[in-house]
Amino acid sequence: MASIADRAGLVFGARQDPRQKSAAAPVSFAGTFGLLQAADGLSSRNAAVLFVPPWGFEEMCTHKLFRIMAEELAADGIASLRFDYPGTGDALDEPKGAITLEIWQETVTAALTLLREKAGGVPVMLVGHGLGASLALQMAQALDAGQESGLCGLVAMAPVSSGRSYLRELQFWAQVIDDGLSLDPALRLRGVTAIGGHIMPEGVASVLKKSDFASAVPHPSLPHLFVNRSERPSDKLLAEAMAAKGARVEMIDYTGFDAMVAQPSVAQMPMATVEAVVSWVVCRAAALGKPDSGMVSDDGQDSASLEADEFRETAMRFGRDKRLYGILCEPRTERRGAVVLLVGTAYDRHAGWGRANVAMARRLAEVGIASFRFDAANVGDSPPVPGLPEQVLYAETQYDDVEAALNMFEARHLLPAVAAGRCSGGYLAFSSCTKDHRLAGLCLANAYAFYWDPACDVDVALRVVPRSLDTYTKLIFTGSTFRRLLRREVDVKNAARNFGRVMTGRILNGLQFGNWLTARARVNHAQVRAAFARLAKRKVKITLLYSENDIGLEHVYQHFGSNGRRLARYSNVKMAVLPGMDHNLSPASAQQRYFEEIRNLAFSVGSCASDAKPKSTA
Repeated sequence: MASIADRAGLVFGARQDPRQKSAAAPVSFAGTFGLLQAADGLSSRNAAVLFVPPWGFEEMCTHKLFRIMAEELAADGIASLRFDYPGTGDALDEPKGAITLEIWQETVTAALTLLREKAGGVPVMLVGHGLGASLALQMAQALDAGQESGLCGLVAMAPVSSGRSYLRELQFWAQVIDDGLSLDPALRLRGVTAIGGHIMPEGVASVLKKSDFASAVPHPSLPHLFVNRSERPSDKLLAEAMAAKGARVEMIDYTGFDAMVAQPSVAQMPMATVEAVVSWVVCRAAALGKPDSGMVSDDGQDSASLEADEFRETAMRFGRDKRLYGILCEPRTERRGAVVLLVGTAYDRHAGWGRANVAMARRLAEVGIASFRFDAANVGDSPPVPGLPEQVLYAETQYDDVEAALNMFEARHLLPAVAAGRCSGGYLAFSSCTKDHRLAGLCLANAYAFYWDPACDVDVALRVVPRSLDTYTKLIFTGSTFRRLLRREVDVKNAARNFGRVMTGRILNGLQFGNWLTARARVNHAQVRAAFARLAKRKVKITLLYSENDIGLEHVYQHFGSNGRRLARYSNVKMAVLPGMDHNLSPASAQQRYFEEIRNLAFSVGSCASDAKPKSTA
């Protein structure tokens, strides 16, 4: 496909603007939050885009993709809206059994109505991914009916053709993810459609079992772009079925899909595919001429709210240039304790793995505790900072994002504050606390490290993270491991290297030599011990939670001896190991323990604060 420069707009690679982009403007409707990306290009287009999301783990992996596409479209004068279905992401939950596929379809309709209103009534293109692509295809005719300026295009990326086949694929995919996490089979979700901690509403799953999207009647006059995965013949067959029914169909290959959905922490955005889709949308919009009204611009709306019986949530842009996005969850009753900063993990969106942060925030609000979940720069819905490296994990630049959140707390009189985070989020919370005295407590779950060597390549480290010695010992004697070896599904060389590294480290640490063999090891050890000493002097309360056999325990043992025995010298630190849990704390019992520790910490720090009666901003 020709580049955008050959047709209608700017060259994709030349869109990099040295100015800091603002996060999209938050809106609320139909019990959910949306993000309205205003047009900011050199010329306005006579079209807007509604993004129709996929579900579950696929949505987690594509959330950043939609943000990138929205920003690129905005650079060419095309406004857009992206949103969450009820019961997903940041949307409100309905009573059990109340969420159906029909409710999701009604939310798509409500989103389209809102976008038309905000965009001045220009024609709208639907851009869907996965299940969202199939819903868009199925609903297109009805959405266009009776509209003075209706739909003007449809993009179906990796669409679902058969609901039953899709559910079977989810089941297989979920097993692969759970196996990768070494989650005990007894603790895995049973009797529901679930993947990566996301549970599909039964009212949705039951309809999908009987859904054949290939039988949909396509909109005959609407241009369709199908972005097909070459290894999934069903994608192309669906496109051909729509063409046979009279639809105007174009097809391109989905380059980079597998690298994007491998796992969020190492996901690579399929930029070649983004360019092709953006080019197609821009060209369709350019063919429609100029809009009657002026270009839709950012109206300055920086927040939007949703309310439930126990809590009130405010989605907001914050920080310098409104560059960051997050959601403040406050109790409807009088606020108690310290506010909790929920620091995100890796490139997971602020809702968390399996919506864990959403559930945590709302449970905390039920007991009177306010919390804030947000995306750091270049994560989820927060755009990157110009000029900084693409890789932001374990980078000092993320401290600026935490500082911006704490500045917002201070401006809203929400302090004192504590921070909670898992894995890399735990590292960021810990490191930020050593630099900012406004954090008075920490609850860290499966923190991988307490100091990151700047010479260590983050990308390499994330791809070859070894497991704990106990995990290797457990796995090597299982039948599934032998079967995977026979099928050549195990990278034996890499596994052996990782096992050797962990075994050597355990031996050296047991002999208390590991921290003294090299200059790098000595610096690492000195930095960790100095950080703990500073926090002890400030009397920062620290709770460390680790899943049994988590690789992070190896780092604890490295610096504080076997079983972390030398942590006893710090009266402000307590540590607990949770048996049978995975790295993500997926089981309900692990989430319950994590909630209890955060709750207790928030109450404890809040009661010790000089401002004994915190002000409520509800």
